[in-house]
Parts: sequence; structure tokens; C-alpha cells
Amino acid sequence: MIETVFTSQTLMGLVSDKKSFESITNDYFQILDLDRDGMLSPSELRQGLNRVVAVESEVASGVETDHVYNAIFERFGDKLVPAKFRNLMAEILTAMARAFGNSPVIMVVHHDGLIMKAVHHESKQGK
Repeated sequence: MIETVFTSQTLMGLVSDKKSFESITNDYFQILDLDRDGMLSPSELRQGLNRVVAVESEVASGVETDHVYNAIFERFGDKLVPAKFRNLMAEILTAMARAFGNSPVIMVVHHDGLIMKAVHHESKQGK
């Protein structure tokens, strides 16, 4: 875990760079697809999504996170292919960006998680 500072533009900058975003989400998909069948099952998603983006936290109850996962499966289906996974990640980052607005955010994140990828992407862009 690492502490970082970012803004909504950090997150949206990665999402809007289609080539980079596709490459990064494909890499995460490969990591999460434990049985290598080209689809993410609910079990695979639950095991790895928190590492990619913080879905679970110390303060959220199991019931609350169950609601999050149930909403994901209801919206995207029980088996996520890479394109659906990429759409899910784009929706999560977009929702986070909207929630944060233009204010800088300080957050503890996974050092190899999607938010850190967005921070690294932004720094490479010279912003």
C-alpha cells in the first residue's frame, strides 16, 4: 500500500487514453482470470477486484460489499470478458472521478492498483 495524491483529471486522463487503458485493463484481466478461460467468474472477480480498485474497505460491512458485487454481476453478467471488464473499470474510475470532483485527493492505494497506474500515466504525460 502507498499513499498518493490525485485528482479527477488523473483518473479520467487514463480512461480517455484508450490505448493505454485497454493495455492496463487487459493486464489486470489476465491476472484475475485464474482458470485462464477468457472470462472472469464472480469468484475470480471477488478475489482480485479489491487489488485493482478499492471496492472493499475496513469500514464497509460484508453486506455492503455484497451489494456492490451483486450490482456488478447484475449489470455486466456472471462472466466478464475483457471488453466488459474494461467497461466496468471505466465506470468505476469515472464514478470515482465524479465523486472527488476537482479537489486533490490523498488516498492509500495498492502500489500496483489502477489508481496508481493512473497516477503514473499522468506523470508520464508531463502534467
